Amino acid sequence: MKNRLFFLMLFVSVVCIAKGQNEQIKFTEYDLANGLHVILYPKDATPNVLVSMAYHVGSKNEDPNRTGFAHLFEHLLFEGSENIGRGEFDSLIQAAGGYDNAYTTQDQTYYYENVLSNELELVLWIESERLYHAKIDSIGVKTQKGVVIEEKKQRIDNQPYASFPIELSKRAFRVHPYRWQPIGDAQQVQEATFDDINNFYKTYYVPNNVVLVVAGDFDETQTKMWIDKYFGTIPRGERPFNRPDIVEPPQTVEVRDTVYDKIQLPALFMAYHGPAMGTKDAYAVNIIAQILSGGKSSRLKTNLDDKGLTLQSAVFFQETEDPGLIYLLGVANMGKDLQEIEKALNVEIDRMANELVSEEEFQMAIAAKEYETADRLQTLSGVSESLARNYLYFKDTNRINKELSYYEEITREDLQNAARKYFRPESRVVLYYLPE
Repeated sequence: MKNRLFFLMLFVSVVCIAKGQNEQIKFTEYDLANGLHVILYPKDATPNVLVSMAYHVGSKNEDPNRTGFAHLFEHLLFEGSENIGRGEFDSLIQAAGGYDNAYTTQDQTYYYENVLSNELELVLWIESERLYHAKIDSIGVKTQKGVVIEEKKQRIDNQPYASFPIELSKRAFRVHPYRWQPIGDAQQVQEATFDDINNFYKTYYVPNNVVLVVAGDFDETQTKMWIDKYFGTIPRGERPFNRPDIVEPPQTVEVRDTVYDKIQLPALFMAYHGPAMGTKDAYAVNIIAQILSGGKSSRLKTNLDDKGLTLQSAVFFQETEDPGLIYLLGVANMGKDLQEIEKALNVEIDRMANELVSEEEFQMAIAAKEYETADRLQTLSGVSESLARNYLYFKDTNRINKELSYYEEITREDLQNAARKYFRPESRVVLYYLPE
């Protein structure tokens, strides 16, 4: 009864949000002569504007002997520019009543600012400075190397279980650059030379490798004039991009290992090879993850957590431009054995491959994913990221208006086929995390 009530409430929420998205997200897009792709999304619901710059460079594009470069640049390009003093990027945005941030993935580096609408010109100027006039000197490089190395210590090395993506990926991939994570290797970051860093900047921080999105309350004609003023004269990049076309060979033998960590309770981590983002299989795997661990009535919550076997369990799919990984985890409850947890996880994986999910369970999962997608597109940040991603990876910005339909195309049979295809024992890495 509770499941039916939850499904009814979720369905009503999806209908309400999706009804709003039926009014197609309207945007304008065009290219400058230097290759900069511009996307404008006017939305005057609030008196603010969000500007984002999505650079098509992540850890995947790094030299294997210089990992961590993309992430280092995320930090380095907040240092200042030829016309902006050291450390003033943040203070200028804060003085404008806004906030800024950035993040790095395997496939992109993303910067954004949200400010009051009357400060749009300021932000466009700041981003043009980051793109073309960034101040890269020995002081900034030394400072940010230290920041990145310290961040790795705080976020990875000294946090329980936090190393699992690093440990899984380096065992799951043999040749593809997804075998290292964006945080990089501290020693390689420390050894990076000024020439290494300058070459990386001149190669990837060019107009023809970035998508500029302006979303919110702004005048489109004036904004185009400002974009041309601040970005139009920046020369096109001529250096070749490192776009790896490496195809990871199929994994044919299960990899098992033990990791000793600063933890109190043992934990099990698994990684299966998954599909590339945007594919039909990717949407199917996302629905599988929802069924397995998306909510209080999910299978892992019911059959592992609620039965006291695990304190926490989860399944999540890290969508990447090339085929990535599907993660499963279980943190053992006091006195519980990891072999018992692995057996219970395998039971749920086998069920997905050997049995069709019930219609009710399927519809609940579809509704949850549609709600999540539609809800994200109610915010400027969600729309901006989706617009940039759809152009950056697919050269099809209008995919943003088709995202809900991709889930609607999935059937229960698609879920079973995806489970059989990707959740194979010989295509996984299994790690037992034990206390040091």
